[in-house]
Amino acid sequence: MIITKKINWIVDADIKSFFEHVDHAWMMRYLEVRIGDTSLLRIIARILKSGVMENGEISQNEEGTPQGGIISPILANIYLHYVLDLWFEKIMKKQFKGSAEMVRYADDFICSFQYKEEAEIFYNELIPTFRRLKTGFGIYLKLMF
Repeated sequence: MIITKKINWIVDADIKSFFEHVDHAWMMRYLEVRIGDTSLLRIIARILKSGVMENGEISQNEEGTPQGGIISPILANIYLHYVLDLWFEKIMKKQFKGSAEMVRYADDFICSFQYKEEAEIFYNELIPTFRRLKTGFGIYLKLMF
């Protein structure tokens, strides 16, 4: 991506405490968009609610995905497709004149920009957008050239 396009600026981001704060209700809504099998949806809901045992005591999960669970990165990618990817593609990217691309895996992503001003617009809009969406996540950001 960086080699084939005119990229001069990078926004490097990490969503802090992402896996601990995934909203179960929204996660299930996003899954229902693509999955029609109610049995599979029930299984995923049960996995989301599965508790954690610490010092012999089980605590139920009201939010988040299972820590270390093999399904967590998949669920993260589905959730952030609706919360982040579509926002970037359908809203942010359309207002830019230069090249703008996102590469994301689970809660880590970089966005590349041709123009500094557009990188700064995205950088300054990211945190307020996450607050508006009531994600409960914080963001670690770095603007690089």
